[in-house]
Amino acid sequence: MKNGTWIVRSLFWSGALKVLHNELSHLDFDVAVLQETRLESCIKKFDKFALFNSGLESKKHEFGCGFYISGKFLKYVKDFKMSPKVNK
Repeated sequence: MKNGTWIVRSLFWSGALKVLHNELSHLDFDVAVLQETRLESCIKKFDKFALFNSGLESKKHEFGCGFYISGKFLKYVKDFKMSPKVNK
């Protein structure tokens, strides 16, 4: 299993998740912690990966952190909860 961290600066733009997946799969990452995602709290599941994100519920698109999980490890994720203090 290969994991790491990435300060992404923002995933709030068209095509960002596709670029994220392409980069992390190219580097063969299975799990990555993402900082400064600037997305609202969400869980987005796709065929080959999922994004679990905790962010502020505002229109400013500030802060946010999350986890990128590759498809082969999704079966091990049972629940996702993150403290609101993480985004302060």
